[in-house]
Amino acid sequence: MSLYHANAGQAEIIRSIQKDQTYIDEIRGQLSDILLMVSQRSWFRYSALCKLIAEILYHHYTIVHNLQTLGEEYTGIIQVDSHYVMLPNKALQLVTILLEYGGELVVERVLTRLQTVVDRSEDMLPEAKQSLNKGIDFLKFIVPYVRGFHTSLFYINGGKYHISKQLTGINYVLIRNWLKENHSIYGFRILGVVTLLQLVLSLVVKFVEHRKRAKVQSSGKRVATQGSPSEDCTTSSRKCALCMEPAVNVSATQCGHLFCWHCILNWLDERQICPICREAIKKSRVIRLQNF
Repeated sequence: MSLYHANAGQAEIIRSIQKDQTYIDEIRGQLSDILLMVSQRSWFRYSALCKLIAEILYHHYTIVHNLQTLGEEYTGIIQVDSHYVMLPNKALQLVTILLEYGGELVVERVLTRLQTVVDRSEDMLPEAKQSLNKGIDFLKFIVPYVRGFHTSLFYINGGKYHISKQLTGINYVLIRNWLKENHSIYGFRILGVVTLLQLVLSLVVKFVEHRKRAKVQSSGKRVATQGSPSEDCTTSSRKCALCMEPAVNVSATQCGHLFCWHCILNWLDERQICPICREAIKKSRVIRLQNF
């Protein structure tokens, strides 16, 4: 018997995901603390993996033991197959988790690899290489926005929140379907429309900035080929204390220490203290130095 009539709505799915994310963040924090105990350099290099490992560990455990996640149990929903008849098999659930938390990274790596192959190809005409590189650059530019557009459509039409479940056909059904919150549908539709408009405007602005940056870079390359090489003024011979590499876009904290711009911002996402002197600092007080 099909359970399509008990299909979970936006409210139940989002509430479940938010609950799961709370526990995933706790696991991530513990892993990050362990890594920081090893060394600050190791933390900087591998801290991004803590989130991925925490997400895979959390969902993998529930799949292996045929359990609901804590978020699913909290909201009273379960996963079923594409026909709304039975539970999805473990292999399909594992593929879904890998696609959800590693799919975007794999796509980016594949596009980067493809671009490298195109650049090294000796059989392609320069015009063909240029066209293919433009197409790959466009795809790399669009990839981060795909998830946002899919989420906006979920708010408007319901269905599947995760792109991975869209690909594998896994659905959510509400065990106590008489408690389904139908009154919130219109609110989610308004949220979806507003989110979609915001994404479109953001995409247009970013695309214009990307085109301008590409023109500047191409003009810089032309100047370099004419025999006037110059070093990147944003790179310093001073080493960043976090990545231990020459500092790029040198930035100063209020306590006077210098780091790469992205290094110190990534650090402050985890801890609001200076990694050297442990003085309390805020991201808003970090100053990016120009012509340093």
